[in-house]
Amino acid sequence: MSRPASRSSAAASTPPAPTITRRSTRSRISSRSYPCPPGELTTPRPPTFRSSPACRTLPFPRRSNALTAEEFFNRLNELLLTNPPEPDDPETVARLTALGVAPGDTFAIGAYPAEVQSAIDDGVAAARQAILKEEPNLGEHVNGWAIARDLGRYGTRYLYRAAWTYFGVGGNLAEDAIYPLAVVDGEGRFLDGAHRYTLHFTEDELPPVNAFWSVTMYDADSYLVPNDIDVYALGNRSSLHYAHDSSLTIAIQAEQPDNTSTTNWLPAPRSGRFKLALRLYHPREEASKGIWQPPAIRRLG
Repeated sequence: MSRPASRSSAAASTPPAPTITRRSTRSRISSRSYPCPPGELTTPRPPTFRSSPACRTLPFPRRSNALTAEEFFNRLNELLLTNPPEPDDPETVARLTALGVAPGDTFAIGAYPAEVQSAIDDGVAAARQAILKEEPNLGEHVNGWAIARDLGRYGTRYLYRAAWTYFGVGGNLAEDAIYPLAVVDGEGRFLDGAHRYTLHFTEDELPPVNAFWSVTMYDADSYLVPNDIDVYALGNRSSLHYAHDSSLTIAIQAEQPDNTSTTNWLPAPRSGRFKLALRLYHPREEASKGIWQPPAIRRLG
């Protein structure tokens, strides 16, 4: 009886397993192949995305703005794997795919002629400027507040969606929350830390909610404003002081108000523009349907 072959000799006589390769056929620029073990043929592997070291030290949104066109589109390709396009997007998806922008693909700007590379860079720069200019168009304008009741329902309004994501980093549907945003006072002047403001609610103007509401202070880059009393938002869950007629006045300024109490003080930056975000969670119908309107922010001096 012959002796069984040893494991080492058996392994040596066994032919290697075939390498299963997936190749993108979208375009010459995006074509690539890599080994793929059985069972993973339907799960694309994301490209390895690395932004520049200098970019990684920046906060959002400056980090996003610092990405090169190639970095931006490769990051987009990576995110598209877990955030696929919507059903309304086939035309735009087809145009981007021709450039090598698709889930899991690699965008190689160096594969294009120099003039095309310049056009891509210019297009990204122009898009960023367009997003910044879109801020005044975000929602209906009421008393200096921009109120959108269509968050999450953008369709193919890509600039509108991009601007809301840039300035608000997403949001709930209006049935769950609405987010009035103010960058100007009631007379249309930009909010600035060099001035003092008040936000006064009569009893009937208090935000109508079934859950809770708040107003939060942000700097021009949408970050919380550091302050000595560590107060960044006030709302109906705060220990606010209401007047005898059930009205509410919030002081918005860098320095502590003349009265000694800080209960109704929302600290602002000492200089530079800022913004205020009202949040109404589980809003009542008068808020979600636009019947209720937030009062204007009043500049004192």
